[in-house]
Amino acid sequence: MKYRWTVGGMLLTALVALAAQQLIRFSPFTVFGALVSAILLGMAVRAAAGERLASMKGGFAFAAKFLLRLGIVLMGVRLNLADIAAAGWRMVALDGTVIVFALTVIHLLGKRLAVGERLTSLIAIGTGVCGAAAIGAAAQAVRAKDEEVALSVTLISLLGTAFTVLYTLLQPVLAFSAQQYGVFVGATLHEIAHVVAAAAPAGASGSDQALLVKLGRVILLAPVVMALEWRYRQRASADATDANTNTGAGLPDGAAPGVGADEGIGARVKTPAPIPWFVVGFLAMALLNTYHCFSPAITAAMVSASLFLMAMAMAGMGLNVWIGDFKRVGVAPVLLGVSGSVLLSLFGRFTMAVLSL
Repeated sequence: MKYRWTVGGMLLTALVALAAQQLIRFSPFTVFGALVSAILLGMAVRAAAGERLASMKGGFAFAAKFLLRLGIVLMGVRLNLADIAAAGWRMVALDGTVIVFALTVIHLLGKRLAVGERLTSLIAIGTGVCGAAAIGAAAQAVRAKDEEVALSVTLISLLGTAFTVLYTLLQPVLAFSAQQYGVFVGATLHEIAHVVAAAAPAGASGSDQALLVKLGRVILLAPVVMALEWRYRQRASADATDANTNTGAGLPDGAAPGVGADEGIGARVKTPAPIPWFVVGFLAMALLNTYHCFSPAITAAMVSASLFLMAMAMAGMGLNVWIGDFKRVGVAPVLLGVSGSVLLSLFGRFTMAVLSL
């Protein structure tokens, strides 16, 4: 019975993902993209159905976790490491600098605004790297809850949509060449879909430049996730050590502090691998694509599969979240996301000037 309802949950996430992919044909879902549409539609379905979907949570959780990681692995075929290397050190420096800036500044702002550290980390990586996909990839590393992932994905995607419209309106009055505008868009917007939409007014050369710069940020997703994994693992280890110091005296002889039948910090510390398997898979697929190991048809099929798996994952997250969870969040995360995005745009322009791009 449990297995059947898990399958039912999986089928529901697939239906929501399919519906989301159809919705993006219509405004405003066209700008939102399939991932945001899937999570919003999933939340709407959960709000309408309520506890009648409680028995399907196993399928929702499987989609939100395993299928997301599998989709991220397949996303690696979108990258060609040779193209990024050929862009030169200045492009790599721009991508690396804006990511470090976004992560640092948003974490500092998050402390000032009293936003939870896990939610702050998700907003930071979504702003600095590649939106919903980056948030999904980092969710395990920061031990995020489904409602934190859902909130950050929705917030970053809505901000990306707003900035896409703003950039498009400002493009005619900005003192940029087509290529400079493309660099600016690729270095500062959140999602690949946002980059493609905002760069379109600059023509083919601007769009190609924007996508190249954006893909440079995407390839840096792997080391960023590994850095977050290491940071939170060290934090958990330190917490476990403190807890064991306080409780170790009462343990039986030969018992290991923090490890046992109870679900505690010490038990969780052993779970994460030093490098998440999906990050290794992501880099491996990018490397295989760089050496043209796949035909164009196979590459296109894997990209489509990646997008659908991630749409299912976002649907699963949405179906696992009560809209009421957002009422406890307040305006601080919204202010954090807006401030981080504005500062990243200004810093991106400044860095372009410094690097003469």
